Amino acid sequence: MPKFAYKAKRGLDKHVEGVIESSSEAEALNKIIAAELFPISIRELPPEAKSRNSAGSWLMNKRVSPADIHIFTKKLTTLIRARVELLASLKIIYEQTDNQKMREVVQGLYNSVKEGKVFSAALAVYPEYFSPLFINIIKAGETSGRLDLSFEQIAGFMGRDAALSNKVKTALAYPAVLLIVGAVSIFILINYVLPSLKPVFSGMGGKLPFITGVIFRVSDFSRKWWPAVVIGCAAGILLLLRVKGNRFFRDTATRLKRRVPLLKRMAMNQELAYFASGLSLLLKSGVPALKSLDIATLTVEDNRLKEGLAKAGRDIASGQSIAKCLQNYTDLPVFFTRMVAVGEESGRLSEVLDEVASSYTQEVESDIALVSSLLEPMLILGMGAILGTIVLSVLLPIFQITELVH
Repeated sequence: MPKFAYKAKRGLDKHVEGVIESSSEAEALNKIIAAELFPISIRELPPEAKSRNSAGSWLMNKRVSPADIHIFTKKLTTLIRARVELLASLKIIYEQTDNQKMREVVQGLYNSVKEGKVFSAALAVYPEYFSPLFINIIKAGETSGRLDLSFEQIAGFMGRDAALSNKVKTALAYPAVLLIVGAVSIFILINYVLPSLKPVFSGMGGKLPFITGVIFRVSDFSRKWWPAVVIGCAAGILLLLRVKGNRFFRDTATRLKRRVPLLKRMAMNQELAYFASGLSLLLKSGVPALKSLDIATLTVEDNRLKEGLAKAGRDIASGQSIAKCLQNYTDLPVFFTRMVAVGEESGRLSEVLDEVASSYTQEVESDIALVSSLLEPMLILGMGAILGTIVLSVLLPIFQITELVH
């Protein structure tokens, strides 16, 4: 049964707040009046979240991922385009959402809109989930009266970003499987196969080859300490996942990327594609050019590029062309600044930026395919070298004994 939160007065000066269950708002009001209260306000609460007691679901519900926000945006776009009111749309999405943390976000949005806030203001309460770009496009849609178009544009933007991320994951999936299979094979050999052979070789007498001795020492260490090694690796992975959003970590990762030419090019192209697409989306939504540039700059992770864009924005505010300012203050590729100049001259800046974003996205996809094609043989060679060394360490004593016999 639906629940309603209410504020009421008892007598002249006593204020009362509470929650009441009722089949409708009218019935809830009647119950409040029947309790000799004077209702001031009443609002329906979304249904409470179902309990989730399993450890797996608890872990999965701890955070809201970009994929959750993308799904939320797509559902909201579909409902708004179908002429479903915003409040009703949020309630429907709430009931269909499994992630407990995301349900809390949707409930917060529902309550804010129910209280009279515009949707962009409700979104601004959750800056960790909804970017300035997202919020300002919604704000532009509210101003123009085309909120459905704003949702559609954001959903498309997030869809393209998600598609690129999925291509990265897909490209790395096979190398990851190779790495896991190779690591498990090495673990089994070192912890189970080699220990069973050690007594055989020790009973043969004579000195073991150097490489065989090293491998057996590694095997002894692994058998004794492998739980600590596994726990240490798991702790390292969890720590990495924990700090990957940290600014210091991001800056360090950016510096490391710059030292590898292929990764540097891929990271820069991805930044440019995202920046151009975001700037185009803001301009198409009716956000002024200077404000669009400021908001799109917030999506850039490279600090040097971000500083250059901020300086360019100050000159653009004084009336200079966007292309010229970008050329003066940033190390953006000539292709990018020339295309911006063409867009300004033709009055089609947003369309030209879409073309630029598409071009850089294609380059990123090509680089992803190249990285994947390089990783696979490198992993195969690396795992082959390790496995070959282990096999050689087993064969060498056998060869020695054979030579002694002959």
